[in-house]
Amino acid sequence: MDGISKLGIRWARSHKHFVWGLLEPERGEYDWRTTDGFVHNHQDYNFAVIALIQPFAEWDQANWGPVPAGTSPIVFESELGRSRRKPYDMDAYRRFVSALVERYDGDGVDDMPGLKYPIKHWEACNEPSLQTGFWISFEGSSEDYLEVLKATYEAVKEADPEAKVLQGGMAAGQQMDTLFSFWEPILEKGSQYFDIANIHTVGTHAELLIPELREFLSKYGVDKPIWVTEAEYYVARYASLEEHGQAFVKSYVSTFACGVDNFLYSCFRTFRTGEEDLGDAYLIDEGDEKRPAYYGLKTLTEKLDKFTSAEKLAEGRYRFMVEGKAIYVLWGSGEIPEEITAEVLVTDIYGKETRTDSSAIKLTQSPIFVESTHIND
Repeated sequence: MDGISKLGIRWARSHKHFVWGLLEPERGEYDWRTTDGFVHNHQDYNFAVIALIQPFAEWDQANWGPVPAGTSPIVFESELGRSRRKPYDMDAYRRFVSALVERYDGDGVDDMPGLKYPIKHWEACNEPSLQTGFWISFEGSSEDYLEVLKATYEAVKEADPEAKVLQGGMAAGQQMDTLFSFWEPILEKGSQYFDIANIHTVGTHAELLIPELREFLSKYGVDKPIWVTEAEYYVARYASLEEHGQAFVKSYVSTFACGVDNFLYSCFRTFRTGEEDLGDAYLIDEGDEKRPAYYGLKTLTEKLDKFTSAEKLAEGRYRFMVEGKAIYVLWGSGEIPEEITAEVLVTDIYGKETRTDSSAIKLTQSPIFVESTHIND
């Protein structure tokens, strides 16, 4: 937490602390201790929390019948259990969600003792379109998930009308036709049951997905904010750590220019789960070495954290407005935008700053941040 906060990051999201079965281990009996500890720890570092509600409790799932024996391990098995169908007792699930939101909404009624920052963003299940393999997150049809989404949305809004609901992240690591086919019935019948469209861009570039997502949403008349709540870029897919860091920065820049409002990277420090790919998406490796992407995120946060607008001028040419000042992010070949003139401050992805005349700028594939040194510009 200390290392992450020093990067200027102020959002947190957890798969394991807002689980129905963790918080209501027996019907009608709540145990808030673990989740209270998570919230206290994060608010001590001034973090806002996106609460990922996992709608699974073993005592409820047991009503669907026994889980087949001899199956392979699945992700977060000890926290979520093996059975991941929709709640059997949907009314009981609604009561749980209402109690959960009430505890962390900051209205002074049944709140967590010492609550500093109310939780105002609630995500309904994780990647429900992932239905097989180690990463299985939900078992059921689109219509089954829509029931969960509707129940979650209504219970959240009943407890806190100001809160926002995100649908379970679209798992963009899937083939897009498979991904969209799962979500089509949900958008057609239930787009009113989420406030923020949520996509996960694991192992791919977000800019290539956000325009496709917007087109998909517009097909069903959906015009909502878009958040990326999981992103990972695997080092093994690049020629070097340097190239990985460059792609990392480009992804953030291009994603924001596509209109994304919030972007959360999933992997801070290396840890092993037995899954081959997880070891090489991180910002800090097993030897505690900070990778170029780490410095790229630090520079992004220092330069663009308070941006109010982001615009793509041309390929590899982006303009951000930060506290009334233009900051350009540039890479590739060719000329710089003509509005960049006179002396400028150039910052590379590692945070190294150089003052130079704009005419001396030579672009490469490594992004640079360019801003005027004139006080009145």
